[in-house]
Amino acid sequence: MADTARQVLGMLGSRAACLVLSVFTSAVIARSLEPEGRGIYYMAVTVATTATMLGHLSGEQAQSALWTDAERREALAGNSVPLALVLGTLSGLAATALVVVIGPETLNLPGQFLVMVACLSVPFGIASNYAGNIALLRGRVHLANWSMLAGSLAQCAAVAALAAGERLSVVAALIVWVATGSVPLVVLIADGATARLRRDLKLARTTVFTGARYHLGPASVFLLMNADIYLLSAYAGAREVGIYSLAVGLAGYSRVLADVVSQVMLKRQFASSDTESADVTVRITRYAILLALASALVLTLAAPVLVSAVYGAAYSDAVPLVMLLAPGVMALGASRLPSAYLLRMRRAKLVVLPSVIALAVNIALNLLLIPVWGAAGCALASSIAYLLLAALQTRLFTKMTGIQARNLLPVAADLLTLLAAARRCVPGKHVAASLPPG
Repeated sequence: MADTARQVLGMLGSRAACLVLSVFTSAVIARSLEPEGRGIYYMAVTVATTATMLGHLSGEQAQSALWTDAERREALAGNSVPLALVLGTLSGLAATALVVVIGPETLNLPGQFLVMVACLSVPFGIASNYAGNIALLRGRVHLANWSMLAGSLAQCAAVAALAAGERLSVVAALIVWVATGSVPLVVLIADGATARLRRDLKLARTTVFTGARYHLGPASVFLLMNADIYLLSAYAGAREVGIYSLAVGLAGYSRVLADVVSQVMLKRQFASSDTESADVTVRITRYAILLALASALVLTLAAPVLVSAVYGAAYSDAVPLVMLLAPGVMALGASRLPSAYLLRMRRAKLVVLPSVIALAVNIALNLLLIPVWGAAGCALASSIAYLLLAALQTRLFTKMTGIQARNLLPVAADLLTLLAAARRCVPGKHVAASLPPG
């Protein structure tokens, strides 16, 4: 459908712009702080991001699961920001207190001040996630696009200004990250996405309890993606974290295309019947796989040039790490839609079990490989765990729907459809291309 194509292209354009801004921002920070300084900065950011992801109690998943009841939608939207701010404040305080208790030196941080500053972002990060998810569930993809782009623009401008005046330190970079992290929420609120809607305290409790049922799954996925940072910091120090985190960020770019498709299709996955949702999941997953493969290939080929030219010779060790991470990150992007379908089934075990298994494997492999191979062992362990998670989620999807796994694999016709759509979507022409109906 043309509307779907426009939404996909709009989000792709927004994500492409965010990606360019992110690369520029990351490069400026990397060159200004050097690997060790970047490692300290990233460690503080990781603590705050962990507090955000653990403290949101899977509110987005609860919103999506409850969205199938049309009578609850207005109250779900109205509750989103106030509920998120409460949860975020509690989570940010808990994370700060934990770091004070265990000691910042355990995380190779020079002091607790950096964590205190970073955790100021937690309430606004959770609120942005909640409000942005409501926008996607309503099909307001353009609003979600603009909110992300505004945040990226603000951070890029501030970092560039500080770097030009040679005033970009670890603390300054962190303050900018916190301040600009609230911009997406400001955009969503200014647009009236959650304004003048009724609040429902009982539904807020239901949202928290529903999310808590699923939370071990998303929390495990997040820890799967970030526990390696903590382990690497403990075993190898800030410099290795600075290089490895850059590789993780670059590898994550290969998920952009597949993530965009899955986010645009979120409304259809949760607004249709089980049968229709399964059909949409199968058909669009084939395109997501093709996009993920293409992205991973381009990134792998470009990494040797990109790292040295953009980030500098000090980060050359990140290139093989990107190549090790690429297969696993690609698999995660390709399995986004089957994963979302499992959430729709409202059976927490389907969401939780694969994530917990993959996390356990990841931690075990990291403990074995980091002491031997350092960051390379970390990358290999993580990539294997990502592949395992994608395989488990896909297996559960096929089991629940009775659809054979081979139906999820793209065929020549799928590739031709994507190529035809790409040819039509050239500058100056009306976009008539679309994904297949569904």
